[in-house]
Amino acid sequence: MVAVRMRDGSESLSLQKLAICNLSEVIVGFYTSRFGCMEQPDLHLAKQGNEQAIALFIKRALRTEAIATKATLTDGCLRIMLEAAEVPERMDCLSPIYRALLDLQMPLVKSVQVYGCQQDQPPEWCDQCSANRSGLLKRLAKQGDEAAIAALLTRALAHQNVEVKAQLQNSRLHVYLSSDQAPNQTAAVTLIERELAGFSTDLIAEVQVLGKRTEADFPDWTEEFVRQAPAADLLAPLSVAEAISPAARPKSAKVLPVSVQQTAPPAEWTFKFNYFKLGFISALAFYGLFSASDYTINGFLAANNGIMMFMHGVNLIFHEAGHVLFIPFGQFIYVLGGSLMQILVPAGICGYFFYTKQRYASAIALCWAGENFWDVSIYVKDAQERILPLLGGEASYHDWHYLLLETDSLTKAQPFGNFVYTIGILIYCFAVFAGVYYAQLDMAVGMRDEG
Repeated sequence: MVAVRMRDGSESLSLQKLAICNLSEVIVGFYTSRFGCMEQPDLHLAKQGNEQAIALFIKRALRTEAIATKATLTDGCLRIMLEAAEVPERMDCLSPIYRALLDLQMPLVKSVQVYGCQQDQPPEWCDQCSANRSGLLKRLAKQGDEAAIAALLTRALAHQNVEVKAQLQNSRLHVYLSSDQAPNQTAAVTLIERELAGFSTDLIAEVQVLGKRTEADFPDWTEEFVRQAPAADLLAPLSVAEAISPAARPKSAKVLPVSVQQTAPPAEWTFKFNYFKLGFISALAFYGLFSASDYTINGFLAANNGIMMFMHGVNLIFHEAGHVLFIPFGQFIYVLGGSLMQILVPAGICGYFFYTKQRYASAIALCWAGENFWDVSIYVKDAQERILPLLGGEASYHDWHYLLLETDSLTKAQPFGNFVYTIGILIYCFAVFAGVYYAQLDMAVGMRDEG
């Protein structure tokens, strides 16, 4: 081996090392000519919404210099333009782009639109989806991405602590479940069926689910089913005009005289009651005493309490209207808006009556608000198992499954539901107490009657 000697007599590099250095330069030169300068994108800038950093990140994901990439971010919508001498292949581009966006996890981006076009020509195709993790995973799953399908099913089965693997072959999806104990067959298959019904794809026709213990060599059970096609426009909400039509609005009430409408409440206990008011608030007290225990998942499914089911139907109107009204505030608030609205409506009515000094009426409205907390608590407790029937069918969103999953609190569904239920109990008890108090006759009215 020959060494190169410096002027000071020291040996520097052997010819072998020089050859290795030259070879590395040749390799780097080849990839530079093939893929450009290989500039590394700034992930920090990309996550902050820097358009150039995002475009560079997408370009690296596509692994080609033939496609020019441009990115613009406006009002939470990320638009990605792909230009080439020939129109870029749609399916070849979308998968790496959505995988790259999954890695970026940009909080400022709410939706994504990808366009493909020939250079200096209008777009030939467009694809769009929600930019949150669930939306990107469903878009990838729609294209048959096995890792995305497995990730979606893992989220759906999060409370069962199972490992999920997915394999797609000839329109047949094989789902392998493994855990320390044999997975619950009924619950697992039901949740998988619902999750797969949440996105449209022609690539999956049949599904085979295999559950086994981790140490077992063979599955403990196997079940097959035909995948259900999702309902069309399932997540498209009604317009505000449809949800709250003029025909559904209450007719204007007659204006009562000021002396009746804004009677001053009693200042102390007189124990002289308006017996109609006392009887009504007593009926509400007995309802709460004997029916509060029915506000459970089993109680709801049994549907033996007619008043509870009637009130649920009333509350459901405001629940669905809440989804519509909270659309502009993003996906999380949109989903939360249903439960929030069904509590805000009676709370707002209570506040109005209290402000106008109709204190007894405000107590009745507060009872309604407390009852809505009970109603919501049932939905919260069902977040894990999701066995309650939903308005949109099997493929629709379960609000609290989504909300608790997004906040990494799905395993706390039961204690959180109990907390919501307890708040309802406290509100309801206070409202009954206030109702009894304000059912008393006004002192001035009493003196006029005596005179």
